[in-house]
Amino acid sequence: MHKLDKTDLRILSTLLEDSRTSYAALARETNLTIPSIKTRIQKYIDSGLIEKFTIILDTQMIMRGTSMTFLMKVKPSDLDQIAKDIYDSPFIANMTITSGHYNLLIVTHPMSDKDKLEFIKKINSIPGDSVMELASSINLETFMCKPIELPNTPINLLIRCDYCHREFSGEIFSKAILGRKRYFCSPLCQEKYEDRAEKYIKGELFTHPDKEAKKAETKD
Repeated sequence: MHKLDKTDLRILSTLLEDSRTSYAALARETNLTIPSIKTRIQKYIDSGLIEKFTIILDTQMIMRGTSMTFLMKVKPSDLDQIAKDIYDSPFIANMTITSGHYNLLIVTHPMSDKDKLEFIKKINSIPGDSVMELASSINLETFMCKPIELPNTPINLLIRCDYCHREFSGEIFSKAILGRKRYFCSPLCQEKYEDRAEKYIKGELFTHPDKEAKKAETKD
């Protein structure tokens, strides 16, 4: 599936509003049969377009305190490692690597004063001179995250190769591997991914091919 037609966009818009919408309701809304709806949604899942169905909680109802925003200027050579280390904190709500003066943006969940001190200590304990600048602020009011607004006209999906992770729009090679459909830009990438998947199944490779392929991209 490389293109979303108007019906796809209508189904996805409805699910963004309420992911519990039944197949029957979607079928009535789009004039499709229930099996057709099931097939389309399974394609969204197989392609990775739908990553998971989840819920959005009002964190203010279960977590006391206020959230914070941190702007950090980190040495580029240390950025990936520091981002991974900080992301393990249970206080992290959102983290983004950015361009510009500050290259790491962090938004936390609501925290008590004690939790704020603990999190700030964690950041201040980063060894060496990796963090060159740090600015922080307390968030006074938090609005719920808005879902993406889908276009009204058909669009082409941006497909990434599951092996080399490059975007491509030409001929697509696909195959069901490790529980879902995978997409490749060439037979060579498909062969290399299948080889890693086979080793992973046999226990000869301990890292899932999705992660292993990313590392191998710079080596091959």
